[in-house]
Amino acid sequence: MFTNHWIVMLTYLHHSDPTIPYYRRDAWTFLRGALATVDRPLLGWIGRVFFHNVSHNHVSHHLFSDIPFYNQPEVTTHIRKVLKDDYNFDSTNTFRALYRTFTECEFIENEGDVVFYKNKEGKAAREVAEL
Repeated sequence: MFTNHWIVMLTYLHHSDPTIPYYRRDAWTFLRGALATVDRPLLGWIGRVFFHNVSHNHVSHHLFSDIPFYNQPEVTTHIRKVLKDDYNFDSTNTFRALYRTFTECEFIENEGDVVFYKNKEGKAAREVAEL
């Protein structure tokens, strides 16, 4: 049960965040799906060692799932250079991030090809830009 707790929490925090867009079938592509995650330094060096970089380098894990964990930090360095401001990283304390995600990721609307989570008041942390 202890191990399962950490795996579920880690997975939840990497794939559920108010800043991550949700793509419906017509808008989804492999690249959009792979980048719809957050790199988080979960539990600091303990998370890096025991989770084999998957928490610190989750974006690289999504893009290149077959690379060995010990190469992920280097790949992440290059991904950050390419994505610049579009690289999604959050250094919020693990348990504070968990609370924020529980309270700000309540639901998504039924309409729209690209949507963001909303809180119980119906407010999203991000909106899709109007072109």
